[in-house]
Amino acid sequence: MLDDIVRGYAVRVAETARSNGHLATVHSELATVQSALMTSDSLRLALTDPAIATIERRAIVADLLADRALTETADLVGFVVRVVRAGEVPVTISEVELLLGFALGAGDAFIDDDAPAGRTGARARIRGYAERVFQELEEARELDEVEDELFRFARVLEDNPALRQVLEDTNLSREARIGVLEDLLGSRVRRSTLRLCSYVLRAGRLRNLIGVFDWLVDLVAEERGRRVAEVRSAVALSEEEQRRLGASLSRLVGRTVEVRVIIDESVIGGVLISTGDLFIDGTVRLRFERLRDVFAQQV
Repeated sequence: MLDDIVRGYAVRVAETARSNGHLATVHSELATVQSALMTSDSLRLALTDPAIATIERRAIVADLLADRALTETADLVGFVVRVVRAGEVPVTISEVELLLGFALGAGDAFIDDDAPAGRTGARARIRGYAERVFQELEEARELDEVEDELFRFARVLEDNPALRQVLEDTNLSREARIGVLEDLLGSRVRRSTLRLCSYVLRAGRLRNLIGVFDWLVDLVAEERGRRVAEVRSAVALSEEEQRRLGASLSRLVGRTVEVRVIIDESVIGGVLISTGDLFIDGTVRLRFERLRDVFAQQV
């Protein structure tokens, strides 16, 4: 069964690709990637070997699909490589392809209610869906607005037990509950916020909606951390170097990354990069430490 966090992410990609007229192409490109994994031993080994760092496997995907596939396809494959165990990458890509094929056949009727999820699975789906929604935001200030709207809606739920009871009532159809939500929020919040709120009701069986929306606010804070790359260097980087570094990191993590350079003489040479859960040590200091360890083993 498709991993829930991947399912949530893929559902949002499918929605966006369909609205852009790209869904058939993304589905076809995923089939091509799957075929390549089946026929190319070297590619399959590169993406499924747990001894190869996740960041390196993601870089392979970025290089492989750059200028050869749509952004949606590259982002989907990169997300799979990042969140599932290495050995599960081929089967997960196959399952995502099946999901998108179903979405393609269902057209606007696609809702993804084929696999019910419990509390844990529902939260994982929401996390995946939210990550893709966040990636689609172009500016950091949009994150601030989404965070504020989610927080305020959580307080509305807190102050209105009757509304909360309606939205949590699984005896009502999901369509009816989403209709109530859209009537309430449709003209008052950003489309991204409304999508997130609606998907909360679509993702599975959830209780304590206030807690879910407060948790979503925390996810926005996590996303803000992924948008900034702290780069430590012994010397200042030129604007062109910062631009190229930012572009490379953006391709790697699937979102626009702002580079902030910190002068740190202890680095000696090279750079030390951290952004969200990504950490890259390309410093001379690291090389010295590795050499020291080698010498220590030989003494």
